Amino acid sequence: MCYWCIPGDREGAPSAGICEACQGYYQIRWSGEGVAHMQVASKPATLSERRAEELRFEIAIAARDLFLAEGSTSVTVERICAAAGVAPRTFHRHFPVKEDVVLPLFRRFGTLSIELLAHAGPERDVVDALVEAFSTEVPRRAMVEFDRTFMALVVNDPQYRLRWLDWGQDLIGPITEFLADRFDLGENPNTRELPAQLVIQVCRHAYLRWVADGDFTGLRSALGVGMQMVVEALPVLARQG
Repeated sequence: MCYWCIPGDREGAPSAGICEACQGYYQIRWSGEGVAHMQVASKPATLSERRAEELRFEIAIAARDLFLAEGSTSVTVERICAAAGVAPRTFHRHFPVKEDVVLPLFRRFGTLSIELLAHAGPERDVVDALVEAFSTEVPRRAMVEFDRTFMALVVNDPQYRLRWLDWGQDLIGPITEFLADRFDLGENPNTRELPAQLVIQVCRHAYLRWVADGDFTGLRSALGVGMQMVVEALPVLARQG
């Protein structure tokens, strides 16, 4: 989804409609200064799109399991395809290069994290909400060391590491919305999303620390310290009425 600011007046502005840019449904929320923030949600995925993503996830799981069994990311595409029960041409239709096969796993982690964040009430401490959102999925799966071993394989291979360092860009919009409900992020579209970018960078850093030292409590601590630094720099949103 995409988020941006548009100037406007309260009178006569549409409150909802279809975005001409992405054909998503949008709603306009007004700030106290009379400036509208337009939130655009992408159209719901079609059945074929959902099935394609599920197939990508199944292939990613097969690749992950082979990487762990071999202790290496050098497993061939052909072996991944055999494990997933797909043809190589199907693999390459969904993953232009082999290293992209880990992306569905990262996307699933991000989706589950944002779902947790979306359920955080307005009274919830912001730092606690962010830490919980981005540190709950791994222990919930009860496979902490399993996941850490996989992450170690990924981040210690330069090409796969790039995929992790690029993780989270699709989460910027939802995180920005979460923060905008609690802080004054301003009206400049060039800086409005910067705090969310920093939140993602904190997550990347904390998970790399966890891979290095194996302490998941330390991961939560690193998340807490980093999120606190981001939040303390944000001016509290002035409440009306």
